[in-house]
Amino acid sequence: MKLNSIVTKLWLAITALVLMVIGITGLVHTDLMDKIYYQQQANQLISTGHRVADLARTEKNTAMLEAKLDAVSGVMDNNIMIINSNNGIHSSAGMGIESADMLPDLENPYHIPLTENDLEKLSKGETIIYRGRSEFFQTDVLSVAMPVKDATSGARIIMIHAPLKPLAGQLASFKIITFYTAVGGIILATILSLFFSRQVARPLLDMNRVALAMASGDFLRQVKVNTNDEVGLLANSLNTLSVQLQEKLAQLERLDRARREFVANVSHEIKTPLTIMQGFTEALLDNLATDEDERKSYLNNIAEEIKRLRRLVNDILDLNKIEEGRFDFVRDYVDLNSVSASVQQKFRALAEESGIELTFNIDKKTPPVYGSQDMIKQVYFNLIDNAIRHTPAGGKILVTAFPKADQVMVQVKDTGRGIPAEDLPMIWERFYKADKSRTRGQGGTGLGLAIVKRIIETHGGWISVESKPGTGTTFTFILPTGPRKTHR
Repeated sequence: MKLNSIVTKLWLAITALVLMVIGITGLVHTDLMDKIYYQQQANQLISTGHRVADLARTEKNTAMLEAKLDAVSGVMDNNIMIINSNNGIHSSAGMGIESADMLPDLENPYHIPLTENDLEKLSKGETIIYRGRSEFFQTDVLSVAMPVKDATSGARIIMIHAPLKPLAGQLASFKIITFYTAVGGIILATILSLFFSRQVARPLLDMNRVALAMASGDFLRQVKVNTNDEVGLLANSLNTLSVQLQEKLAQLERLDRARREFVANVSHEIKTPLTIMQGFTEALLDNLATDEDERKSYLNNIAEEIKRLRRLVNDILDLNKIEEGRFDFVRDYVDLNSVSASVQQKFRALAEESGIELTFNIDKKTPPVYGSQDMIKQVYFNLIDNAIRHTPAGGKILVTAFPKADQVMVQVKDTGRGIPAEDLPMIWERFYKADKSRTRGQGGTGLGLAIVKRIIETHGGWISVESKPGTGTTFTFILPTGPRKTHR
């Protein structure tokens, strides 16, 4: 075999390419594995910290608290420290360390160590994660320090330390497997590249030119296929890849635009409540409240904005889970009469307070629908809450349900303000609000209808809307009465 032949060059090129790709991939994979593994362990320590914080809030007996901490640290094979409001170590259990009433010394690393910057972050509610040598424990540790947000609790900071040696041992096993897999892949790729380079040397030049063009971003070029053998199939595959890359590139561009819009929308929704909370908090800190009633009013406003942010976060998480197919739920036959009665009970007081007549008319012959009772209730909640917020006092809301073939049709009809025709196609989008002038007290998170649509579609149904400004709005959705058959 000549050294300057195309076969030799192709074989060497493929071998070098495989070595380079596997080498870079191995380095990146090892680095990512290291970060992900330790982040997962840190998340586990943080989760344990939340449970310890709950114990510190609920367990008033010091001896019982220390016994529980000892049990938890024994199971997790780590050390747990509770720092009290006087910066003293109230309790410590695990890794052979039992301490009490010890003041943290920044020059003597009792725990992470904590720097002044770390203490400042903890006072702001942030969680500190540290990985490295601990002179106090005489070993390398993975540590987390997190504040206890409950001001009534005696505990101020929870610190959990886990020795790195057992964790590093597990990670080393993963790395060894990765290394041997990479070596085997390199050897196999070298042998196969020599064999296939002899078979595909000639047409590969053309494929190489097309591949280089694709690498530079030109996905329009195609390989001319002259044979129906494996080389011809490879050429067809390259042509198919070119088309798919064009489609994927367009899809990525759409996803990137959607991501930017999503980030902008979330930022906009979060900015206002944060500003309000900051304003009232600064007013309280500056003692601007003239009496106890005004102080409570400030705190109530802060609490309302916190609830709004929590609803926003929960809605975003639920929506993402549904869209990504990670929203696990148990399907069963759901009685809409029972669901309607429960929903009517919950909304009766709100409807009366708003001066709205809320009526449910469920056909007695309506069969059970097949799905998740909790998710169907959420559909009712979102649609009725939306109707109440957009219906003035003296208006009416009518909820009906009746059978239709092997499905059930449900309608939520109100006599509210209505939705302009140009806004109707957009109401299912995230954060879209047709009424731009409504106050914060009237507004939701802007995710309710998006969640409703995806829940209905997840159940194999569909939803539509009819509306006229000044007349009212009717939402109609269909739910199946039995499992949908999957066609393959």
